[in-house]
Amino acid sequence: MLNHTLEFLRIADVQPSDEKIRKRRESAAELVTAISSKENRSILLAFLQGVVAGFDGPPFSQESPAVTLLIKSVKDRDATLPQDLKENATELRAVAAIVVGELLTSQPEGKPGEEAVVAALSINSALSSRPAASNKYIRWMLDTLSAASDKVLHSAARRRRQRGNEAFQKLDELKKPAEGTDIWDTLLPVFKSALREVSAQEAVDREEIETLWWMFGAYSEIEHKPLADLSPLAAAFCSGLELARRTLLPPSPSAVAMVKRAVESGRKPATFGPVSLQDATADWSEAMVNSLSPAGGRAEGALTSYPALLPISFACQRLRECKDAPKLGKDFTVTTGIPLTFSQSPANWGGQVFREVILQRFVMDNKEI
Repeated sequence: MLNHTLEFLRIADVQPSDEKIRKRRESAAELVTAISSKENRSILLAFLQGVVAGFDGPPFSQESPAVTLLIKSVKDRDATLPQDLKENATELRAVAAIVVGELLTSQPEGKPGEEAVVAALSINSALSSRPAASNKYIRWMLDTLSAASDKVLHSAARRRRQRGNEAFQKLDELKKPAEGTDIWDTLLPVFKSALREVSAQEAVDREEIETLWWMFGAYSEIEHKPLADLSPLAAAFCSGLELARRTLLPPSPSAVAMVKRAVESGRKPATFGPVSLQDATADWSEAMVNSLSPAGGRAEGALTSYPALLPISFACQRLRECKDAPKLGKDFTVTTGIPLTFSQSPANWGGQVFREVILQRFVMDNKEI
């Protein structure tokens, strides 16, 4: 999204000069290369946290690696940028957004890279359950990144579930190797390719079967009860978590709709009304909280570092740490940007749990969280 540098910069400067646009575009282009590497995934996730909730509060400080990198890249080309985070936080947010946007939109057609999928899943998780920004320029920025993320996820999900028999065709067309040729040099690559193809297609079949059986059973493994015996909020939480565990990564665009179907099936529409996050937590059992945010789990550090990307998981961590007073405090809103009074239907809260489990799985399965 280097070609939208002007529009992104407007969150900090409504009328940036041509020189400033050029310099920020150059800084962003340099930073895209840095965050495209899996070794720098923590920087990418920190950029995403800053884009969604801002760099002007926790978990960021002047010494945060992402902040230091952004300031250096900009100041290398423009010494007028203030050094103090209190003065440059919004400008850093704009530059980080340009970087993330360029990562999302510069992927090969139909074959997005791993870091682009991480960014897209993060934005999908972070922006799906929060009020729209009041500032029109920030709102445009986040909406633009959300639309780009959807394209990446749709492409990656379609590619993951694409069926084919190219490897079997090669196996069928295999001819006897020429005399003097090592037969295994010829056969092994073809056999391995065919087996990978079979394994990939079997995984797609297994996803469909396991999901359909779970939907048919309508039984929560976490609470050991039929979904119908749980409150709508508890059923939504369990449905989002348990369906996400059965889904291939990244999920099909329609997968989150299954959460809504599981939660609302057989219930009266009067139970579908909006509930605030603070009130929703009253229906979360200890088993639910520990399932999404286990103590000492591999995701625990990420919840502290990137709470805006995993807000419900972060809320579970806070509730677990405050057993004597199981209520979310102001620090939740400060670090996630989500007011405790923000309300939505139980099914939508369940959909948010689904997105967070998917993000946790994708990042952890790739050994980086």
